[in-house]
Amino acid sequence: MKWKMSDLIPWEGNSPRTLKQGRTGLEGLVFLALASNAVTFGLAGSAAVISAIAGAVGIGISVGLSYLSSVIFAPKQPKPEDVQASIKNPTAARTRHYGRVKASGPWVFGESSRGNLHKVIAIGTGELDAIEEIWVDDNVVTPDVDGVVNDEPYKHDLRILTRIGSDAQTSYAELTAVFPEWTSAHTGNGISSLYARQSGVAAEYLSKVFPNAAQTLYRIVARASKVFLPSTGLTAWSDNAATIIRDYMTHSDGMRLPVSLMTTTQATAGWLAAYNRCADLIPRKAGGTESRWRLWGSYNFSERPADVLGRMLACSDSRIVPTPDGGVTLDVGTWVEPTVTIDEDAIVGFSELSRGLDILTTANVITATYLSPTHDYQATDADRWIDDEDVALRGEIVSDLTFNMAPSHGQARRHMKLAAYRAKPNWVGSFQCNLRGLAAFGERFIRITYPLFAIDEVFEVTDFRFDLGEGGILTTVTLQVQSMPSEAYDWDAATEEGEEPISEDTVVDDTIPLPTGLVVVATPQTVGGVTGNYASLTFDASPTAALIIEAHGRLVSDVAWTTIAVEPGATAATGFIISDTGEYEFQLRFVTQTGRVGDWTESYTLTATPGMNFSITSNSQYLAII
Repeated sequence: MKWKMSDLIPWEGNSPRTLKQGRTGLEGLVFLALASNAVTFGLAGSAAVISAIAGAVGIGISVGLSYLSSVIFAPKQPKPEDVQASIKNPTAARTRHYGRVKASGPWVFGESSRGNLHKVIAIGTGELDAIEEIWVDDNVVTPDVDGVVNDEPYKHDLRILTRIGSDAQTSYAELTAVFPEWTSAHTGNGISSLYARQSGVAAEYLSKVFPNAAQTLYRIVARASKVFLPSTGLTAWSDNAATIIRDYMTHSDGMRLPVSLMTTTQATAGWLAAYNRCADLIPRKAGGTESRWRLWGSYNFSERPADVLGRMLACSDSRIVPTPDGGVTLDVGTWVEPTVTIDEDAIVGFSELSRGLDILTTANVITATYLSPTHDYQATDADRWIDDEDVALRGEIVSDLTFNMAPSHGQARRHMKLAAYRAKPNWVGSFQCNLRGLAAFGERFIRITYPLFAIDEVFEVTDFRFDLGEGGILTTVTLQVQSMPSEAYDWDAATEEGEEPISEDTVVDDTIPLPTGLVVVATPQTVGGVTGNYASLTFDASPTAALIIEAHGRLVSDVAWTTIAVEPGATAATGFIISDTGEYEFQLRFVTQTGRVGDWTESYTLTATPGMNFSITSNSQYLAII
């Protein structure tokens, strides 16, 4: 190998075991110590190999799932919906996206001019593959080629333009034309963004068009970052878990590990195998298939890289392993019949060996959340995985898990099944082995035969520790293991996928209705000391106190309308004086208490004839006599 740990991790002090807290966040990834030149060994127990291991790892360093325990059980991870917020924040952490996401972001610009609001939102760092949908509040819109939105209720009042975050994109000229301080140099290369111009809207229509005014929420649904595909050697969009994990580990905005770690002969083969395993087609209960392990989601640059990697691994049942030729690859959780057997000739001791986990770590009910595209790309509760027989014996013992980068209910349930088996293993414990135990290094599944306890079954290796004796000589290795039968990886979608939560994607009818029952007659009255034949309006009561009736009328030949006052809760109102000639029209509408206005009813026409009578000629029921 041509690199060393000090090239990747800032050290402090004289001891290479002291990690400096820094941007890399590799503190928990001790497997890297095993990827140095000293570990390019076959698993024979020669003196040279033992010496190399001792020099590489030091006392107490272990590999396996335990080194990720602090990652997987780290403080609560961000939820998928967190990236859908859009606020003014000059110090917001940058965000990068994988798979398919629904996202917004912080304001980059927000100013008004001549009654129009101009806003620029930074969606994320890095180039998106494509923007598939644009959402304004809870409405999907389709801007034309010039960005003009013709969808209701925004017709002609909204313009939206986007940038996907390429390295050679242009500034928003529409913004520069109004605000010279936003120059052509404001290209935002490498940043995906959205520009919106909200036109000034009359106050009575504002609550209908832009009910949130300046805080109108703009979001996009996008195919996010392009990643390297081990299957083709090309860079393209993919939600395959292995490709995303590899990209994050090597990306300059991720863990920043050298690509050379992933491209040794054995590492290359390992990543291709991981890609193919993640791409395996799994039947779905509703019909069709889905890839075994996919990842959708985002990460903030303020997060510890180990935390980000931890949730990616948890959502793909994967773990990072070194290869004998000094590389690093991905071990994806699928059932493989073990090729390594540890028997009584290799075992020199054991500890904490028991049947099953203790009451504090076992579980018979698994609950979990996952990323649900049909629930607005938010974290959603999956159907619980319950061991009914054990619950009947011991009551519910719940383990609550998070799979918020798993984009389907079926994928979440497969993880929950594995979690249920890991929560109730047949055997669990640690075996101390002589150097024959080195054969288990890098293996996920091994078979252990130990006649003393009549053990003969498959175990999952959750930890592998090198035990150095006096003088730093490798003497034994310790395997931490727990039972894992092949049944844990079997899958029957019809009986095991469970019931996916009902989608909340319902159509809400917020249309303001039309008032009904309008009748207009001309009656002689004295109003404010003025006697005449006034328009007298009667109508049906409002169906709810939240809808307020408004009325107006006019001589048909006039342009302007005359407002007719209506008292709250009233079913009648008095208008203006009707002369003995001409044609008049009257209309009603509802207005909500928040200012939203409904449509005016069709005109109710009243015709006056000198010395004769008025007749209601449109939508009328009565004759008005003067």
